[in-house]
Amino acid sequence: MIKKFIPSIIEKTIYDINFKELYDNNKRFILCDLDNTLIPYDLEYAEDDLKAKIKEIQDLGFTFIIVSNNHKGRVEKFSADLGLKCFHSALKPFKTGIKKALRYIKKNYYPNDKIKDIKKIVISLGDQLMTDIFASNNVGIDSILVHPLKKKSEKWYTKFNRKMEKFVLKRIKKKAYNVYEEIQLKHEY
Repeated sequence: MIKKFIPSIIEKTIYDINFKELYDNNKRFILCDLDNTLIPYDLEYAEDDLKAKIKEIQDLGFTFIIVSNNHKGRVEKFSADLGLKCFHSALKPFKTGIKKALRYIKKNYYPNDKIKDIKKIVISLGDQLMTDIFASNNVGIDSILVHPLKKKSEKWYTKFNRKMEKFVLKRIKKKAYNVYEEIQLKHEY
């Protein structure tokens, strides 16, 4: 069970991820969390440096899709500003939102192709083990864990998840110490 909480990649921020390497490894779609992954809860829009980074990622050949547990208004406002497809109320850690995004990719990018496993060309990006990483691993797509941008502005339910993450980290420490060390180093618990 603990494997469901172990990310494929651990980085400090979106700016530290080697997207060129991911593209060279046949990843084409990024399903990205919004809150505390791209912007803190207390911001509504991307700042210029994030806009430039997302454009850089898209210029490599990626399709960037927001998959967030947050409500429609917030997610759509942020996504529309960047011209991104989004899925709100994703219900992570459940598979619901990620499966919707995968169906969207299949229908809009590969409608007539007989791709055996679309999941191999998709990677997810998020800041929470309990929601983002668990949901991605549960669906069977690779995942990237980044450090949360601003914990002070998190909602009560995210703070609860952070407490649960500490319990999960203790289990990871026992079963996969090297992963635990990397999370501690880059995720700063």
